[in-house]
Amino acid sequence: MESPAKTAAAKSTRRIGAQNSAGRDAILKAAIGVLQEEGAAGLTASNVAKKADVKAHMVHYYFRSIEDLVLALIRQHGSLGLKNTARAIASDEPLRALWEVETSFKWMSVAMELSNIAIRREDMRAEMMRYIEDMRNLQAEGIQRHFQLRGIECAVPPKALTIMVAGIARQIVREKEFDVSLGHDEMAAVVETFLDSLKPAPQ
Repeated sequence: MESPAKTAAAKSTRRIGAQNSAGRDAILKAAIGVLQEEGAAGLTASNVAKKADVKAHMVHYYFRSIEDLVLALIRQHGSLGLKNTARAIASDEPLRALWEVETSFKWMSVAMELSNIAIRREDMRAEMMRYIEDMRNLQAEGIQRHFQLRGIECAVPPKALTIMVAGIARQIVREKEFDVSLGHDEMAAVVETFLDSLKPAPQ
């Protein structure tokens, strides 16, 4: 019987499939589907393979372990979030664009499942933290630059604004997963009124 050290060494030297392949993308897409339908408890190589319509060993061809697959999902979602943020802050109304990005988020159940897994793993937690902080800094810098260029005055600091807008939007999206809508229209109206108040100073 091989020792744990030899097994770990074998895993670390095992050939892994290309990161930009269609097969890898299909497995990541299948893993998202499994998380949406069965949650973290159902995220196994066999379930992902069945969803992707491939043999189970193909999951391990691209990912050494389910933990590696989860890390890849975190990075995929983090990268998508940064891209969406970059587009939003480049708009004429970055804060409103961020609100629209957050309220149209389609994978809240997946994000919740990934968070539940990541909170118990230091490497995953560190990856989550990095993307959250990078995204917040990018948002805050874009909003601050927008306000300065247009002479907009706001008593709420940019980082607090991003937390406020994203937090409200995500709570609404999260509650929709449970078919809850009570108070959503009223809260959205409050946010819209606040965003309307952020007008450039008169010339």
